[in-house]
Amino acid sequence: MKSISSLFRIAARAVLSVLFLGVMGTTHLHAQEIFAVGDFLYQLNGDGVSATLVCHVDASGVSGELNLPTSISYNGNNYTVTRIQKNAFISCGKLSGHLTIPNTVTYIGENAFLACSGLTSVDLGSSVDTIGPAAFYGCKGMTGSLTIPNSVRFLGIAAFYGCTGFDGALTIGNALNRIEVAAFYKCNKFTSLTIGSGVTSIGTSAFWGCTGFTGDLTIPNSVKCIEPSAFKNCGFTGKLTLGNALESIGGMAFYHCSGFTEIASLATVPPVFSYEEVFEGCNCTTLTVSCHCIPAYQNSDWHGYFPTIVEDCNDVPELDEEMATVYPNPTCGTIRIEAENIVAVSIYNLLGEKLFEASASGNSFEYDFSPHEAGLYFVGIQTEKGIVTKRVIVID
Repeated sequence: MKSISSLFRIAARAVLSVLFLGVMGTTHLHAQEIFAVGDFLYQLNGDGVSATLVCHVDASGVSGELNLPTSISYNGNNYTVTRIQKNAFISCGKLSGHLTIPNTVTYIGENAFLACSGLTSVDLGSSVDTIGPAAFYGCKGMTGSLTIPNSVRFLGIAAFYGCTGFDGALTIGNALNRIEVAAFYKCNKFTSLTIGSGVTSIGTSAFWGCTGFTGDLTIPNSVKCIEPSAFKNCGFTGKLTLGNALESIGGMAFYHCSGFTEIASLATVPPVFSYEEVFEGCNCTTLTVSCHCIPAYQNSDWHGYFPTIVEDCNDVPELDEEMATVYPNPTCGTIRIEAENIVAVSIYNLLGEKLFEASASGNSFEYDFSPHEAGLYFVGIQTEKGIVTKRVIVID
């Protein structure tokens, strides 16, 4: 897969960057105005009041627990440490213990802690905005839970790729818009997953091989796209709920996620399968959909995976009758239904028997009552906001 192979190119570039720094030595550092304070090298940021931590003075030879400062003094001035440079601690395999990212840090650069396999856990500060590509790639010694703070808006490709030691909950904050490609690839001991309400897309192979996940998985209503292999071979053992904004699901997205006991889709329009084998190997063959949405799913690719499709109308709010208009009423023929964002229409007789059901789109729908006998009927109109029920009198 192209996206996965690119991760190795990232790592290769990182190693070359470190070698380049070693060759250039003090001449390069002077050209970049890099200076030493205590155990670290720094560079002043453009704002004149903050600094970037570039690397440890002992480069890859640093060992023991890493204590990152929140501020430094240089030439009589104080500077807040807000950034950790790319490649800062790349391949520092002798580092050990808990890593705390200070609350002053907003940026963790590409490959910053790549292959720091001796670190045992990490606490991301409350101000981190950006975690660069492969920032913690291969930090397989980290255990416990991992929380991506609500401050994080960007999580780079392969940020925690191969961090196989985490054995607690994974919680992703509400500010993150996209979970990038292979972000948690083969982090196979995480026990549960909570996805923040700001996520709109989940990248290719984001959670591929996370076999330790148990319990339910809820895709938030904010998510519009799930890319190929996003949850391939994941080990969930409960209910999968797909949010109401979901528009597309990539091939093999839930491939061999055989532990799901229930699957529900809240989207009134069936999400499109961009490639094949989306639910291949899932043992659950029953799909629950929103009220009046059975026909739409039966006439889509979903029916190939789920021969049994049922509806859940319990949580659909009843709207005021004024939210929809039906005319002419009484009628002896065709009626016109008008409401905002209609998604489905159903017709019932006085006995509550469903005579007709169809998915819809737009703000109007027509139905011909002429085949029916004279009497009282009920028209169920589902919109994106809820259900409106109207009475219609059919006359000879």
